[in-house]
Amino acid sequence: MAAASIGINIARPRSGVKPQILVVEDDDAIRGLVSEVLRDDGYEVSEASNGVEALARVGAQRPDLIVLDLMMPVMDGWQFVEECRRQEVCEDVPIVVTSASHDLPKTAERLRAFGVRTCLAKPFDVEGLLALVERYAPLAPAA
Repeated sequence: MAAASIGINIARPRSGVKPQILVVEDDDAIRGLVSEVLRDDGYEVSEASNGVEALARVGAQRPDLIVLDLMMPVMDGWQFVEECRRQEVCEDVPIVVTSASHDLPKTAERLRAFGVRTCLAKPFDVEGLLALVERYAPLAPAA
């Protein structure tokens, strides 16, 4: 009860429904690998190669979590986060940022103002990514 009163969004699995993850990454190889790993782990995955595509995907189907690269063409991750948070459908969707930023702690601090949950340094370990995804979009226990 106290958690809800201070605005913390606690993810709860929906019975019989796989969490929907949106992977936003301009590098085809990274996007494909992340998507494959998440699908293999039991998630439904949609993909976008830039922020404009991602906004269209969010508008079509609200994801349970967004895994977002910061540096992309057309609309980068910074612009996406700002625009996403302006839309009711996306205002409280957890976002995990992946970045090769040389100053990740400073980047993470700036992104917290937009409700970004955490930043994962590139290159990242797949197990670390899966742990973060499970934290913010847990899979329902097997029946």
